[in-house]
Amino acid sequence: IRPGVSGMGFTGAFPSKNGDIGGFTSLDLSLSVGSYMIANAGLSVFQKLAIKSLPLPNFLVAVQVSITLLLLLPFWSTIKLGPREDAAKFFPLSVAFFAMLTGSMIAYQFCSLGTIVVLGSVSPLLTLAAEVMFFKRHKFRYSIHTFGSLAITVVGVVLYALFQYQIEAQFVGIIALVSKIVVAIYYQTRQRYLMVEDPIDINDGGMMVYNNAVTLVGSIVVMMIFNEPHKMTMISVDTYGFIYIAASCLFCAFIGYTSFRAQRRVSATSFLIVTTVCKVAVVLFGSLALDEQYSPFSAVGCGMVLSGAAWYGWDRSNVQQSNSAEDLFPKKSTRKDDIEDFNLLEEEELRRERVNGRSVGNIERDF
Repeated sequence: IRPGVSGMGFTGAFPSKNGDIGGFTSLDLSLSVGSYMIANAGLSVFQKLAIKSLPLPNFLVAVQVSITLLLLLPFWSTIKLGPREDAAKFFPLSVAFFAMLTGSMIAYQFCSLGTIVVLGSVSPLLTLAAEVMFFKRHKFRYSIHTFGSLAITVVGVVLYALFQYQIEAQFVGIIALVSKIVVAIYYQTRQRYLMVEDPIDINDGGMMVYNNAVTLVGSIVVMMIFNEPHKMTMISVDTYGFIYIAASCLFCAFIGYTSFRAQRRVSATSFLIVTTVCKVAVVLFGSLALDEQYSPFSAVGCGMVLSGAAWYGWDRSNVQQSNSAEDLFPKKSTRKDDIEDFNLLEEEELRRERVNGRSVGNIERDF
């Protein structure tokens, strides 16, 4: 458990005499958090600008995942793709990843940035239901703050939907965005299930390769179905358009690294504050630079959604700290708990035996 110290909202370890915080210098901390904020807000902004310059969502997705795959090549030796059985388990997730990126790009094409931020904040409500129903070993922990934050978020979404100007014109984008959110919930819960309930032998780099490779193939197929190559010849993209497209590709690759780097240097609460500020910045950019209009009630609804999302993240951070404390000071077990723990140990041992047997089979096949 790290001792906390507040300095401009960033909670970390106590600073040393030379100005280091948790082993990181103040400059390193500022650059890491600043680069994440730029990447987080810049991704939404340049995705929107790119699709406005070149309204071909599948082509843009294909270009972005191609760039990501090229950037992974120098790290190929560290990528673990795993055995065929695990690849088969992960394949539906890669298809879901393709659907998520495509739905997201269509949403950027037809929806305002405010609508994307507001509706995207509803996903924790559905994720909560999925984790409660399907996770056995890692139960979802909730508190009164969990339900309070989600209630504020839902009310905010309803206000935004009822009073936002020209919400009907965004219908196609809203359908795509809601579909993307539903698929993303499946993706997140299933991926977590394969990490903690039924682990697979694929590392993060391997998952990125599978996701982007499947998305590239899927995007090319859909691009041909909708005749996007022919439409491309009828669209004129100016210099700024090419800059926006290149920047969207850059930020797609940049966001993962900056997120990981920032989370290593600040507490979960501080990271949440930074993410919320980025969402506010995206909404303000849409209003000021893209002339997106909000009625007074829809603006209040948007504020409630952002507040509810921040409150929910704070609650998740507290629950996680509570779980860590229980791991350090476990409560006295009952006979029922002992039986359940024994059954889980048996299941884990059987899983390890299957993994060991699979590993031996892989060695024999390779030999």
